[in-house]
Amino acid sequence: MRALAIAALFVTACGSGEAPPAPTPAPAPAPVAPAARIVSLSPSATEVVAALGAVPLLVGVDTYSKFPAAVTGVAKVGDYLHPNAEIILQMRPTLVIADDVHVDIAHVLTDARVHVASCPIHTLVDVKACLGQVGAALGRTDVAARVTAKIDADIAAARAAAPPRHPRVLLVLDRDPDGLGNLVAAGPGSYVDELLAVVGGANVLAASALPYPKISIEDILRARPEVVLDLSFAARGGVTAWDTLDVPAAHDHRVLAISDETLTAPSPRVGQALGTLLHALSPPVR
Repeated sequence: MRALAIAALFVTACGSGEAPPAPTPAPAPAPVAPAARIVSLSPSATEVVAALGAVPLLVGVDTYSKFPAAVTGVAKVGDYLHPNAEIILQMRPTLVIADDVHVDIAHVLTDARVHVASCPIHTLVDVKACLGQVGAALGRTDVAARVTAKIDADIAAARAAAPPRHPRVLLVLDRDPDGLGNLVAAGPGSYVDELLAVVGGANVLAASALPYPKISIEDILRARPEVVLDLSFAARGGVTAWDTLDVPAAHDHRVLAISDETLTAPSPRVGQALGTLLHALSPPVR
């Protein structure tokens, strides 16, 4: 009986003597795309790459890119205004992210068949647009969408937390290290002015025709700011130079030194920048 059973199984497997069908071959593996090799020509673009989780793909950055800390070890391609095309081409990049000041080098790189993403980053809209553009180029549109949604949520939260009264604010970006000479401030159209509006501050230079006007002591006395936010490098040594000015900010001790880089260079770190401004504009505890 056992022999008959084995014979029956053999006949069932082999049918009428035909060979069993050959196994279906496994599909050929899809070709693996080469990893992107990114060169960033501005600190803002470098931060966009970081927000997309693509820092390991950076092969070159400008000398001013410092955030995140991991980019300090990435090869440098020149400063923001003078990137070196020869160095960049030697890196064999698949993507170069350029600002609107890089028109000439963008032409050189494009002629060399390098993909250049033109990403001027000066406003909140620009930050989100660059996230979308670079995210698409890297196949990370989902990440770009999440980062953009976080920026929108941070803006909405900051607006909701803004003080009910809009203080008059002077935003100082540069001045002499030993006093109030050669003052440069933030006017309408500047990035920090845009952030100030979100948190409910009123820029005392709202009528200026320039985004970064040079101003005098007399201009400040006329403007009578209630808060002075001194973002200059000189302010790291103190703000006592403001003490003698006859303006409300000096009388009420509301001249503040702020060294938060997210206020001066547009980046996806919008929540941090708005948080710094909200804290600075909070009414003092009496």
